[in-house]
Amino acid sequence: MDAEEAREKKRVNLADNPSNRAMVQRDLYLLPTEILLEILSRLPVMSMIRFKSTSRAGRDLIADPRFPQMFHNRVSDSNPCLILFELNHYVVSSQPRQRYLVDRVDCSGRVRKIDPPRHSEGCSLVGDCNGLLCFSFPIIGGSSRSCSLLIYNPLVGDAVTVPPANPPANPPANPPANRFLFQFEVYGFGFHPRTGEFKVVRIVTVADPSVQVFTVGTTEWRNKGAPPQQFGRGIEQAGALVEGSLHWVTDVGMGGVGPIFGIFSFDLADEMFEEIPHPPFQRLLSHRYCLFVLNGCLSAVGFVETGHLDIWVMEQYRVKESWVKQFSFDPHSAPWPLNISISIGFMCALKNGEILLQYNDSVLVCYDPVENRFKTLQISGLPCKFRALPFLPSPFSAKATMNLQF
Repeated sequence: MDAEEAREKKRVNLADNPSNRAMVQRDLYLLPTEILLEILSRLPVMSMIRFKSTSRAGRDLIADPRFPQMFHNRVSDSNPCLILFELNHYVVSSQPRQRYLVDRVDCSGRVRKIDPPRHSEGCSLVGDCNGLLCFSFPIIGGSSRSCSLLIYNPLVGDAVTVPPANPPANPPANPPANRFLFQFEVYGFGFHPRTGEFKVVRIVTVADPSVQVFTVGTTEWRNKGAPPQQFGRGIEQAGALVEGSLHWVTDVGMGGVGPIFGIFSFDLADEMFEEIPHPPFQRLLSHRYCLFVLNGCLSAVGFVETGHLDIWVMEQYRVKESWVKQFSFDPHSAPWPLNISISIGFMCALKNGEILLQYNDSVLVCYDPVENRFKTLQISGLPCKFRALPFLPSPFSAKATMNLQF
């Protein structure tokens, strides 16, 4: 345990010890508010939530209009939590798969179940933003297909419901019976700092192409026409949110050696699409390419034909020449057997410089690019099979977050 982890553990013990609460609450009012906000912003989020629930002073401080930005700046510089989605092929199909929260990305991390207000076997994650998760729940019936959505804070436990998207404005007169087998939908969820609005985007391609946008806090979806013709089938569901725009990788055609990939963004303020310059990868394996956010920059990770995992970062947004290869390593050098057919997922870069990976839907591994060393995280309570998502937590309720200025 390093010095920083030891200090954080000590702060947790002080905040959670019942014998200290009365003294802490009495002495809080003796300090200036600015100092109290600074102290509060340094607490682990779970301790912050407990302090809020047991102390009027805590509730007042978290409600202070200066606190959201202070908290957001602090949590953006820390290691994320993880949201886990259980993958269990032996459960009854009608039984919803469990979801978990891991509060620390190290061997002292604690695993606890989270329970969204709705459960569904077909539930999928649309995206995450400012401590909120957006889930979609399929609605299939008659001649239309759509999803209802739920925006949920897994730490606080409250949610905001988003109504199903509208049916197409001009549906075909004689739709084919199997049209849904060919219809592809991609959703995105994000926040734009200039407008201060949270929005959900629904893009339908192949059959009845359309784009619809829902601004959280309103009552209706808005039709925005069709997506760009080059917008092909999306490779990943959740769009990477950078500079107030959602980004997706799509296959835009076929070349001599396989699919041709493109990156499209959708600006949540202007509600317009734009094609973003592609990183100069070597020849990619088509099913091993995705986007994510690294230190606030648009980043791309892909397996290339040599078997290496390459990670590129766009240091200056929208500038093609600013793509820089940040990491490149051979996962086969890990101390356990690997081959390219086994699932290896990039999670995030940790603040100590290590890279968090997921191996075979069952193991979390840290890779040190300086020492070229792999370390398996022994976190007690992990499910046998799972998919993991890095997640920056928030002490604010879903309803309150919609009115905060970050």
